[in-house]
Amino acid sequence: MCIDAESLANSHAAVDAQGQRAAHKYVEQCAGIERTFMQMATSEDSGASPWTMLTSLERPYPISVQGHTAKPFCFRIVFYAPTSPGTAFDLLANILRRPEWDELTESTRIIEHLGPGDAIHYIKAKPVWPTSARDSLLLSHLAAVQVNGARAYLNVSKSIVDDRVPEISDLVRMEAGIAGQLITRVTEEERRAMGLAGEHWCKVVQIADGDLKGWIPKSVIKFIATQALPRSLKKVCQQLAVLPPSSESAILRPATALSGDASTDLIKTTSSDVISPILAKPHVPILRRNAVPARSRWTMWLRVLMRYATPAVVAAITTLVFQMILGRRAARRMS
Repeated sequence: MCIDAESLANSHAAVDAQGQRAAHKYVEQCAGIERTFMQMATSEDSGASPWTMLTSLERPYPISVQGHTAKPFCFRIVFYAPTSPGTAFDLLANILRRPEWDELTESTRIIEHLGPGDAIHYIKAKPVWPTSARDSLLLSHLAAVQVNGARAYLNVSKSIVDDRVPEISDLVRMEAGIAGQLITRVTEEERRAMGLAGEHWCKVVQIADGDLKGWIPKSVIKFIATQALPRSLKKVCQQLAVLPPSSESAILRPATALSGDASTDLIKTTSSDVISPILAKPHVPILRRNAVPARSRWTMWLRVLMRYATPAVVAAITTLVFQMILGRRAARRMS
């Protein structure tokens, strides 16, 4: 495994004042978490691997989940997706689309775009009974790297502290050490050896390392590792299977191309890109199947209203009419 150091340096280099963009304050952290993640993602290749197998699936998509021998909240997931690396990277790296496939994520927000491929993200996780709901504030870094002489894509993040996004009283703020994915192309020889049908496949190595904070029973950790994670990855593979395969990422271009393109959404740094976590609208997946339950709820309440409220209103109007008629008759008798 080797990383293209020149392209990494270009993506983080500070630039002059002639209309070009200066490096943000997290640039050194981005380079550091990239190096650390690459070491963790490829540690299986070393003789003394710190990972132990927790669960694995072979069909319909090969998925394996490993746990770290010394860290209870650290997992290494390897799965094969039926598409090209660029397509897989564009879906997995798009934080606003994460609730569409990750059953543990409730909502996501982009707090600030820092530069080409770098941003601050907010994630609110769903509660897993009997634990409390949790959230996290992350420094996210996207990059194209070289692995064994071939282009690969990297999506890595780490927890940070930012006064603009304080902790919320009814949520437990998680601390992510290193998390993300490394996406590489699966060769024809590898496809044949694994029995993968079709031309387009990629390998995704995902690391989730952090401290969930608070009380977490072992049963919840086991559920996340052996059930929730495989289900989410199976779901994302199903989505990737119907997308047009592409070896090149549509959301991440070479740093040299991005530096002169001030219109791209990835590198906006104006004040309008700084979104308050209170005012920012959380992502709601635009899927028809997600809209059906909402319509069903409104239909249900309308039926209840028609069934119980309408007769009461009719009875009240009828009573009022009878009272008016009786009142008029009484007035005539008195006259």
